[in-house]
Amino acid sequence: MMIWKHALHYKTLISLVMYLCLCVCLTTNVLAQTQKTYPLHDLISIALESSPQVLAARDQARAIRGQLSIARAIPNPEFEASTGQQRSATGSLTVGNVSSWAVTQPLDMPYTRYPRVNAAEANLRAAEATRIAFEIETISRVQQRFYELMRREAEFRAAEEDLGLTKQIRDRMQMRYDVGETARFELIRVQTEYLNAQIAQESSKLRIDQARSQLRQAVGHNLPSDYTVLAEQPKIEILPPLNILLTEIQSQSPDMQKARAEVEASESKLSFEKNSRLPRLSFKASQYNDPNFTDRLYGLVVSIPIWDFKSGQVAEAEANASKAKNQLNAQSQSLEQQLETAYKLYQIASYQVKVLDQEVVELAFSARRIAEVSYRYGERGMLEYLDAQRTFRAARNDLIKARFDLATVVTEIQRLRANPEWLAKIEGGK
Repeated sequence: MMIWKHALHYKTLISLVMYLCLCVCLTTNVLAQTQKTYPLHDLISIALESSPQVLAARDQARAIRGQLSIARAIPNPEFEASTGQQRSATGSLTVGNVSSWAVTQPLDMPYTRYPRVNAAEANLRAAEATRIAFEIETISRVQQRFYELMRREAEFRAAEEDLGLTKQIRDRMQMRYDVGETARFELIRVQTEYLNAQIAQESSKLRIDQARSQLRQAVGHNLPSDYTVLAEQPKIEILPPLNILLTEIQSQSPDMQKARAEVEASESKLSFEKNSRLPRLSFKASQYNDPNFTDRLYGLVVSIPIWDFKSGQVAEAEANASKAKNQLNAQSQSLEQQLETAYKLYQIASYQVKVLDQEVVELAFSARRIAEVSYRYGERGMLEYLDAQRTFRAARNDLIKARFDLATVVTEIQRLRANPEWLAKIEGGK
């Protein structure tokens, strides 16, 4: 009877454990189904909506748009009214209440209005160019971090493949050593290769975690920490010649557009300060009422700069205009140098990918296969097979690195280029 009770209790425990395991499996499946996988364009969309730099640039553009509205505004008129009593000192005049009013309307003269509005419009274009530049910078940074993650994952898959193959070789060599068919020196070499493959596999796993952290940092903390991405191979576009790219950045780069707008704004500001030395006019109408008379007066109020001739303001505006022109030249030279450097890297990376993909990796793979067959038939030793395997592994890793280096440099060129089609293609995927 006691044995039957223990058996029943044991069955109950087994049923409870199986039930808990089933609940855990179902919960894991539900979480796996609800966990969202993010493609590249979703990551870009999240980054653009959460980046403090992008949001600050958008706010700045709205603020400058308000300044443009202020610059376009017409000056408000000034109203003046007064009342009182009139008393006669001699007693022969009629006494009573008196009142007066006056209206003064400042005239917004064209020689000051147009430069003021032009400067505000140029500042707005500069702010919009700054916003676009921050958005392009964010897009480029997310793309580069995404491709870095793809590269690390490709390296991890290659390291796992190397580890599995090296483990098979080690196990086979261990069996041959146990039966006395090979020397201990070759077994030690194979074990060393296996340990190196383990180190490479663990290192590649840590690099994936690092790349994931950097991608989340680029996208923003609105991205969950346990996110998964949809793997995408980089799409390498054939770029036009360097001279065409240099022409494009002069017309399309938001940095150049910002620098040009700042030059226009500074020149308009200089024109405004110079024209401010001209007289300012206001139209004035007034009426004075007393018991005996009613006086109506109309005229102009002229503000003449006699004491303050705006010399300080003009000197400051001239210096700012010269500074803006020098910054425009410096920005143009900097962009051209960056593009030339990136284009040389693009040519080098393109050549490396072509040679590695079409020649080096294929030759290394063929050499490894020949060495493996020769080793199986006893024509070559294990060390030669390991050397061939090591050569193939190095060539394949070089190809992975070259492909993603090419994707990174193309992304950098597209950032400098700021091609509207490239931007539209990226934003259209959001």
